[in-house]
Formats: sequence, structure tokens, C-alpha cells
Amino acid sequence: MQGKINPESVKKKFDMTTTETAYYACKPTMLAFSAKYILCFMILVVHLFFWWSDGADLGDDTNGFIQLLVSVAGWLGIAGFVFIMLIVTWFNRFMNWSSSGGWYTTSMLIITITPGIFVIEDVIVTVSGWFGAEYAGLLPSWDNAWFLILGFGYFAIMLSLTIWYNRSFNYAISDRTIYLKKDFMLNHTLHNIPLADINNLKLDIPWYGRILGFGTVNMLTASGFGVRHESISVSTGGAVDTAASTQSGFLRKMLRLFIVVISLQRTRQDMDTSEPEDCLYGVAKPMEVYKLVNELQVQRVDQIHTTNVAHDEPAVEQSQAEEAAPEETLSDLVD
Repeated sequence: MQGKINPESVKKKFDMTTTETAYYACKPTMLAFSAKYILCFMILVVHLFFWWSDGADLGDDTNGFIQLLVSVAGWLGIAGFVFIMLIVTWFNRFMNWSSSGGWYTTSMLIITITPGIFVIEDVIVTVSGWFGAEYAGLLPSWDNAWFLILGFGYFAIMLSLTIWYNRSFNYAISDRTIYLKKDFMLNHTLHNIPLADINNLKLDIPWYGRILGFGTVNMLTASGFGVRHESISVSTGGAVDTAASTQSGFLRKMLRLFIVVISLQRTRQDMDTSEPEDCLYGVAKPMEVYKLVNELQVQRVDQIHTTNVAHDEPAVEQSQAEEAAPEETLSDLVD
């Protein structure tokens, strides 16, 4: 695999030492971030559906279930959009997969409440008029075409950030160290994992990774690097207590319950498979990469062991020579 890279260029890019030899360099494949890309398209589809459902002219031969969905969407309008987006946001968060992080959850919530902001401002303008205020509002009045505008706008933003995030990771493997580099926005990190410190390797290839040709190689060290607790889920008792609190008003209780539900995730502890900055995430030909890391690790451990034995041999020989030398008696010293 070393022949596929420029070793000197890789060494310079990852600030390797002069005594290291670069063997491999790669990035995560785009297919490894498929969950994030699917989420971007789902946001667009929901927006387009609610835009299209308003005044959609369906023929008599249209499937009855589709007719029902279009009728309900057109009748509920913004309330239905917010409800559907909350379900999508909660499901994405609860499943605890690669798109379930705080950044995506926050973005989904912002997208969800955006149409509601238009409605809230319309209400403020109306109420202000009742009291003689001349507040005209900062936003234009809501029109169903905003579903189309916001859909493509948020889709373009989310897709651009996802592509940028996808391309912000770089990995390299030398005969001594594994390098994990991240450059995203203002965030710059570089993890150096010495091969000799790796206690365990895990190759994770999901079912769709077998079809699309990618997988993740995780490294577990003695310091605990590579192990994660997958969720920050809230216990059932805490949720019931939140909902049953009698010291808060109804709206406050509903808000707290909403936050609890959104925060729920599946809980398990495993070797880290979802953070691209902590593993060789979504790399092409994962089995070859796994074998390369395993082979270099064995070579490195044997090299260190051989070096330690070579350093210990003179000390052992000197100790044996001292033990073998005849002891001087008191008479010898006197003479």
C-alpha cells in the first residue's frame, strides 16, 4: 500500500519525525456519511411535500393513502410540518447513529421552528394592532411558497456543511504511529496513536458498508482511547418526575418534557465507531487497512522488545561476571 502514496508529502502533512516511514494515507469515503446525506434530502422532501400539498390537484385514480396524506398536510399546514419534523428529529436523535450528534439535532430543531417564527410574528403584529401600535413586523407574511424557499435553502446549507465535514478528516499510518487529523471550520485536532500503545483493534463493517466497500478501524489503548459511552439518555424515573412536577406551570412542564424526549438515546458502551476524529472512520478497503495496522503493530512491538533485550544483555553479562569472580578473603586484602 506504500506505493500508492508520496511518503515525503505525507510525512510533511502530518508532521512526522524524520525516522518514521509513511505507509498509508486516506480520507473517509463519502458513502460513510450516507446517514447525514440522507437526512439532508429528508429535510428537503418534507419541505417540498408541504409546499406541494397546498392546492395539489390529485386525480381520482390516485392512491387513497396518498390522498389522505395530502389532505391532512394541507389542512394542518405549519402545525403538521412542525409535528413531522419533530418526529424526524426525535427518531434521528434516539437511534444514536452518525447523524445523531448535538450539531445535527440543534440544526434540525432550528429548521423545525422556522415556519413557526413567521406565524408568531404575524400574531404579534395582529395583537399590536389591537392596542394601536404601528409594528409592521420584520419578516414578510407567511406564504406556502416559503416551504419551497426554506427547503432548498436549508438543504443547500446542510449539504454544504456535510460535504465540508466529510472532507475535513485525514488519516495516515507510519511504521510507528497512526495519525488522525481534523480541520473543520476553526477546529483543528491531531491525534497521534503510537502502534506500541494499541491493545486491541476492531474492524467494523456495517451491512451497507459491505455493499458499498467501506468500514471503520477502531484502536483501543491502555489509556482508554477508543472507548465511548454512546448516549446521554435520561432515566424513566426522571422523565416521570419532570412531567409530574406540580411546582411548574403547564407550559414549563411541557417544555421540560419535550427536552427530555428529544434527549433520549439508545444506551450502550462500545469501542468508538461514530467519531471520525477518533478512529479510521469509513475508509475504503477496510480489511487491507486493518491488516496493515495489525502487521505494523506486531513489527513495532517486536522491534521495541528486541531493542530492550539488546540493552539488557550487557547488564546481565556484567552481573554474571561479577557473580562468577572469586571473592577476596580478608587475608588476601591484608597481604
